[in-house]
Amino acid sequence: MMKQHFARSVCVGGVATAIAIAWIAHEASAQDTPAAGNELSVDQARLADRFERLETVLARLAELSASTDPRRAKLLREAIAKSRDQALEQRFETIVSLLEDERLSAAAGRQTELQGQLDELLALLLKADRDRELDSEHKRIKAYLKEVGRLIRLEKGLQARTEGGDEVKRLAEDQGKVADDTGKLGSSIDDTERRDADGKPSGGDSSEKPDGTSKDGAKESNKPSDGKPSESKPGDGKPSDSGESKPADSSPPSDSGSPSPSQPSPGGQPGQPGQSSPPDEAQPPQEPTDRAAEQLKSAQQNMQEAQQQLDQAERDGAAQAQREAIKKLEQAKAELERVLRQLREEEMERTLTMLAARFRKMLDAQNKIYDGTVRIDKVPPAQRDHNDEIESARLSREESLIVREADRALVLLREEGSSLAFPETVSLMRDDMQQITQRLGEAKVGSFTQQLEQDVIEALEEMIAALDKAIKNLDKKRTPPGQSPPAGQPTDPPLVDKLSEIKMIRALQMRVNRRTQRYGKIIEGEQAESPELLDALAKLAERQQRIYQATIDLSQGRND
Repeated sequence: MMKQHFARSVCVGGVATAIAIAWIAHEASAQDTPAAGNELSVDQARLADRFERLETVLARLAELSASTDPRRAKLLREAIAKSRDQALEQRFETIVSLLEDERLSAAAGRQTELQGQLDELLALLLKADRDRELDSEHKRIKAYLKEVGRLIRLEKGLQARTEGGDEVKRLAEDQGKVADDTGKLGSSIDDTERRDADGKPSGGDSSEKPDGTSKDGAKESNKPSDGKPSESKPGDGKPSDSGESKPADSSPPSDSGSPSPSQPSPGGQPGQPGQSSPPDEAQPPQEPTDRAAEQLKSAQQNMQEAQQQLDQAERDGAAQAQREAIKKLEQAKAELERVLRQLREEEMERTLTMLAARFRKMLDAQNKIYDGTVRIDKVPPAQRDHNDEIESARLSREESLIVREADRALVLLREEGSSLAFPETVSLMRDDMQQITQRLGEAKVGSFTQQLEQDVIEALEEMIAALDKAIKNLDKKRTPPGQSPPAGQPTDPPLVDKLSEIKMIRALQMRVNRRTQRYGKIIEGEQAESPELLDALAKLAERQQRIYQATIDLSQGRND
């Protein structure tokens, strides 16, 4: 019963598996309560037994998911290997023996070590739930980009109003509000991404959303809100709380991260040109999100400078500072778009690998069914017995299982949403599989059924080849670890390129052409008369219409 419980938990996903490990780790570290040694040894033995069962279930799950999710299977095998390398099972037994001998101090030390090793195993298992993590990161970066876009529009509007002669007092107030929002967003990105990397908060106001707005969700507006003004008073030269990290720099930092000449700080302390900075200050931020946060904070300082210039009625100086702020905001946007590109690359790799593995599994099963169909067909109809009917029914059930795999692949492709030809190919292939299932169930194993099976095999082989090529192309274009994708590239490229889509549609059309020729050879006279052939021709006409529509959709870019 316990094994079934853990199997059920593990099959839910990586997080459920990790929770089981975390619970065992917690219980392993909680054996220091005052109690008799034999009672503690019994509790510890129960934990050892549960861990042994969990390890068995992990091995079974890795075996089951190897064909459909090789990445998850690899992580599970790594977890099992790590457990065995560290001899965790033997460590449980050692602690049990120490508790039985009432050597509580030694047992407590071993329990502390065991908890640390279980925590490491927990961290490894949590990686198996990367799909959910990717989705969360993608949504978070999208929210950042949306807020940066809003700030760019507001700052451009302020610049236009400054150059157009709007009232300086109102401009200064609006500029202060935009500066505050920019600083909040920079701090929010800094805090959230550092917390995500370290696994714990690094500070900041928990009441802020990822986009830097407060919980009350202030709406975008080109006009100042009715709320209170910023705490930093116009013209006092003090930066707001969210932008105190660095002085403003009128020139944008280069992509190489080389330090710019020192500028006087807002407090009036001049920089020391030629003086080397400490090593930690000389190093530019390594992650794109860190660089985006730095650009936002720098933009905030430019905005504060613009606010001071407006308070002094210096329109030209304010407009120049606003231009610099817009430039920094654009650079922050570019860094966040790089992050989206990296996330998309990882998502594409996972999806392509999962689809290729699933189609290989389907191809292997379909080849076996085809071989079984041919074996039965070699037996003359007059000599076939009940065993042949049973075998044909078994092949029909096997084909229905492939239909289920096709349904899962179709859901994955449609949810991904960037391909048109591949979902249509799987959908048409699934229709053929359903016909095969029905015909085998009726013990129809002749050439018509075999030709349907051959079409399915051909379609699977073509899709596997296309996916393998897409994986190779992705590896060539993939950004090397530690580097950011070049700016200007699309942040959401399609799963497969348009050329692969066109080739897939061409393959669909060629199969329709061949099937039309086969039906033409079967027809005696000018038109078909048998109900079976008439039904097949109707389905072929529907297939032709669907291919035509997919071609139109692709030409009009409806998957972009």
